[in-house]
Amino acid sequence: MPERTGLSERRWTGTICRVNSVGDPISKPAFTIALLGAIVLTSPAVAASSNQFDLVCKGKEQKRTGVPATAWTERSRIDLDAKCWCCGACKAPAQISSITADEILISDSRAAIGGPPDTELKLSLTRGTVSEAAMMGWSGSGASLADGTCRREYFSSFPARRF
Repeated sequence: MPERTGLSERRWTGTICRVNSVGDPISKPAFTIALLGAIVLTSPAVAASSNQFDLVCKGKEQKRTGVPATAWTERSRIDLDAKCWCCGACKAPAQISSITADEILISDSRAAIGGPPDTELKLSLTRGTVSEAAMMGWSGSGASLADGTCRREYFSSFPARRF
């Protein structure tokens, strides 16, 4: 005897069907196709959200010349679609300079949090590494400020605008 679930069951050309409240039969294959269609239709929203994420990075940071580097941890919020990012307390998001298949480049990365300009942050998407350097004028050289590794976490969002 079939289990009673509130829906009547009957045989329908060899396939078990359920009868909805209106009385129309819904075959299992049709239900499966409808369910898969719903998943496919909602997947672009899921795919779009994969371009928004947090990165929790840990490593060593050089705060002053001649002093050993110290342990450093920082959380950054990234939105690749909007080309925005922020870190720490995240008062307001700043612009990402460039995005490639392997790298996110952020120029003036410390200026976004009230620090000096001419710093450059590079996040490797394939290696999971971060490096930040102070750029040294016209020569194009730089001094390392921070190096480490990052792990991806759920996007914690940017602060809401009040005005």
